[in-house]
Amino acid sequence: MNTLFVAPKLHRVLRPAAETPPLRDRFAAHVAEATLAMLDPDIIEAMGEDLRIVQKHRVHHAGLLVCAMILAAVERGSDFEGRWLDTQTTYRRLGGPDSGTTSIRKMGRRMRPLLKQIMRRRMDQIIAETRDRRLQGRLSVFRDVLIPDGCAFKLASLLSGVYPGTGQPAELKLHAVYSVKAGTATSIQSSAGSVHDSDGFWPERWEAGALYIWDLGYNSHERFIDAVQGGAVVLQRLKEGANPIALASYGPTGTKRLLVDDDGRPLRLNEACEWAVHRQPVLDLDVEIVDDRRRKVLARVVCVPFGGEDRYYLTVLPRDVFSPHDVAELYRVRWEVELFFKGWKGGARLDHVHRLKNPDSLAVAVTASMLAALLSRDLHARLERLADDDAEPANDVAASDAFPPCGGAARP
Repeated sequence: MNTLFVAPKLHRVLRPAAETPPLRDRFAAHVAEATLAMLDPDIIEAMGEDLRIVQKHRVHHAGLLVCAMILAAVERGSDFEGRWLDTQTTYRRLGGPDSGTTSIRKMGRRMRPLLKQIMRRRMDQIIAETRDRRLQGRLSVFRDVLIPDGCAFKLASLLSGVYPGTGQPAELKLHAVYSVKAGTATSIQSSAGSVHDSDGFWPERWEAGALYIWDLGYNSHERFIDAVQGGAVVLQRLKEGANPIALASYGPTGTKRLLVDDDGRPLRLNEACEWAVHRQPVLDLDVEIVDDRRRKVLARVVCVPFGGEDRYYLTVLPRDVFSPHDVAELYRVRWEVELFFKGWKGGARLDHVHRLKNPDSLAVAVTASMLAALLSRDLHARLERLADDDAEPANDVAASDAFPPCGGAARP
C-alpha cells in the first residue's frame, strides 16, 4: 500500500505519556501552597471562633463556607444573584453538610467580619513581602508607584437609600490605592457612589520616596502640598481651571527664562502661556503652588501635546532626570489601576452586583470577590517567579524551593 502522507520530523523528543512534566509538578505545588495560604478551612474556622462568629455547636463549617464563597466568585454565572447557589454547590463539593439556600445565606452574611479580617491580613502580608523589592527601569528610583482611583458598580435600586449614586439610583464605589510594586491594591475602602473619588483618598501618612500618580478627579492643592511635604513625589494631570503663578520657563536646551510682566510682577500660568513662554509645542515651567492655608511649594508644569490636545501635568519630578516627554510617559503607568479594576469587574464577577438587594449579602459578595482577585494575583505572581527562575542557571534553580509572590513590575 502506498504512503499517502509524510510524517513530519520532530524537533524535540516526545516525553513518554506516563511521565509527568516537571514544571507542572512544581507549579501544582505552588498553586496548592498559594491557595492554602488563604483558604485553609481549619485556620479560617479558628479565626471565626476568635471573632465569636462561630459557636462550638454548629451546623455549618465556617472555614469551608468561606472557602466556598471565595471560590464561587470565579464561577461563571449569568447573574450575581446566583452567587449563593454557586456557594451552596461548592460548599457541598468541599464536604460541607447538606443544607438549604436560606441557611447558607444566613450563615454567609455572618461571615462579613471574618472575610474583612482575611482581606486585611493578606494585604498586610503582601505589603511585607514586597517591602524590600525594587521596581525596574526608570521606576527603580522610587520606593513604589502608588495610584489612587475609584470604581463604581451599579446596584439594585432598592439600595438607593443605603448607597445613593450619581449616574445611577444606587451605586457602590470602591476606593483603592494600587501599588505597582505589589501588583495589587494595598488599600481598599467602600462608599456610596455619590462620594467623590477625591474625598475617598486622604492618607494619614505619605510614603516617602514613592511616586503618587492621580488623575483630574484628585486635583487639590492641599493634597499636593501634603504629599510633597510628606516626602512623596507627585505626578498629576493639571485641571483646566488651575492657574498657578508661573516663575520661569525652560527652552529645549535647558535655557531658563524668568517670567514677569513689563512691570516686573509675576505672571499666572494662563498669561505666561499666552505670550511670555518659549514659542514651542512642549512647555516646561517652574510654578508656585499655594493652598488655602498659605502653604507654598515649588513645582513643575509641563505641557506635552497628545492626539492634537495640549496635556498639562503638575509634578515635582526633577528636571535633570525626567524630561517633559518622560513625565508624560510616566503618567501612562496610571493605566495599571484601570486594568486592575477591569480584572475585578470581569474576573471576580463584580460587574454583576446589581442583582443583590440585601446590604449584608452585597458586602459579603464584594469582599469574597476581592479575595478571589487576590488569590488570582498570588497564582500569577508565583507563575512569573517560576518562569524567571527557569531562565536562571540550573544550580540557582535547584538552590531554592520557595517562590514567594512578587509584583509584576518588581523583582527581588
